[in-house]
Amino acid sequence: MALLKRDTVARDAKPRDDDASPLARVMREFEQLVLDFESGLQRSLSGPNTTAQHGMRGWCSDDIRREACRMAVSDLSDKYTRKHIRRSLNAAESEGKRAEEQLHNLTLTAGPDADDELSIHNGYFRLYSTELFDLLGQPTDLRFGTLRFHKHDTAPVHDDPQSNGVTVELALNSSFFTADSEETLPYHTFRMPTAPSLQNRGLRSRNPDDGGAFPDFDSWLLFTFLGNGCLKLEVPIEMCDSVYGGRLRGRENEEVTFWGFFVDDDIDS
Repeated sequence: MALLKRDTVARDAKPRDDDASPLARVMREFEQLVLDFESGLQRSLSGPNTTAQHGMRGWCSDDIRREACRMAVSDLSDKYTRKHIRRSLNAAESEGKRAEEQLHNLTLTAGPDADDELSIHNGYFRLYSTELFDLLGQPTDLRFGTLRFHKHDTAPVHDDPQSNGVTVELALNSSFFTADSEETLPYHTFRMPTAPSLQNRGLRSRNPDDGGAFPDFDSWLLFTFLGNGCLKLEVPIEMCDSVYGGRLRGRENEEVTFWGFFVDDDIDS
């Protein structure tokens, strides 16, 4: 009996995932999904008549199997697409936090070099946000956006080189916003740093399609220029709600963090 018991355990034992190849793990996952979907379809067909059953009348076991395979492929595709997006966003966030930590450590010692190039013009920042991805439920079709700075041609206010006017163009998903440093004068002065800085700096933005009016919700953008072609952008969640909706609806008094990485116009062309 002892031998029979050992044989049964050995026969029923499954290889550990740690010992299986990635392809073998995916195939096992696929086979299990097919079985689950197949069982669900069979239960649906054997239950009371519903509208969903009208298109499935006359299905044989092969038809059910094919539909279960299609559903399993779609499910796996979404899952692994999310994993790929997550890896990319994690890498971008880690790089942004590394730049922020490096600047913090530099500030505690000698301070950043005033001659450091911020690299914000003649190109744009490509934006990433792990936080937004999670807040929206990890959609696989999520589009983030870009950010571009333009210098004003006018002379500096009061001969202050840091008060040079600047215009910002922000594209999020299919929405577009602009912000101009002169639109909040004299109540608020936006000063572009001459070197990387941990101080965040704000500009109030608006959608040009709204007739030039500022929106009713919070639309202040907060920038932290970290240097090395990296910045942190904090966008009010109400503003993200106006763009993406979904799970963001009704939320307020929060910011969503984006990490931006500079792309030179010449390189990207």
